[in-house]
Amino acid sequence: MKRKLLKMARPFISVLNKNIITNYFRDSRVVETLPESRVLYLAPHVDDETIGAGGTLLRYAEQGSETHVIFLTDGSGSHTKGDVELLIKKRKEEAAKAQEFLHLTSIQFYDEKDRGLRSTSELQMRLKKTIEEIRPEVIYIPVFVDCHPDHVMTGKLLKDTLELLDNNVTGNLKVRLYEINTLIPKEEINFIVDITSKMERKKQAVNIFQSQTIDFDGFIDLSILKSVMVKDPSVRAVETFLNLTPDNFVKRYEEIEGKYNYSNHFKQVNKSETLLYAIYKNLKMKEDIYKRSKS
Repeated sequence: MKRKLLKMARPFISVLNKNIITNYFRDSRVVETLPESRVLYLAPHVDDETIGAGGTLLRYAEQGSETHVIFLTDGSGSHTKGDVELLIKKRKEEAAKAQEFLHLTSIQFYDEKDRGLRSTSELQMRLKKTIEEIRPEVIYIPVFVDCHPDHVMTGKLLKDTLELLDNNVTGNLKVRLYEINTLIPKEEINFIVDITSKMERKKQAVNIFQSQTIDFDGFIDLSILKSVMVKDPSVRAVETFLNLTPDNFVKRYEEIEGKYNYSNHFKQVNKSETLLYAIYKNLKMKEDIYKRSKS
């Protein structure tokens, strides 16, 4: 019944979303270039890389950059009913389709338990080896303030692994945080990518993930609505990130590590009908957490 009412109210909600959300994000910033030739994405689950940075991945592929994605968990926790092994198999099949559709250079499956990701010494060494082999110029990970525990733990895994790597690997490395469930406060966004030419293909890529029962329209809407951050009116869709040095990332993660249970305070931005609520729910608290991470 609740879902039906939300669908009925969608035309009104869409107008409200556009007016309020664009007013919140409106700015006169510029978009960034993507100079990296080797990039690594850490995706806690199959589909995170597409939702958070699918357009950026397509931009990299278009310019001939290597794009490598590691899926950290097996995806078994996305449903509460049905055959778990069948779900895992289906999600891997969807990942293979996404690899082809996004022109990814390689994908790997670490197969950790969904909602049970931990930064173990074994996993750190495995990731360390992968980073040393690929030598990425930038590593993309989910934001460290996020509703999903696996997204937050991905940050810890990278933090712990960075501390094991030699400076000749991390010296020129960048860590770039992408949004999935929980948005970066607008003041913290410092890297904007124009995905206007890739937006339709990103929408098609998101549709690959038919095993998932959640809505994805909120994620899509945000790419379009947040384009008002950019001064250039020809930019009609964007993906936004927090770009950090490895040292800065480690310090900021450690400053707030384990101090909050984010799922109690923030809401996922996946659904258009609840997008306003998800953006503004405890927004001041989120802004304060990011500020605290810099202290």
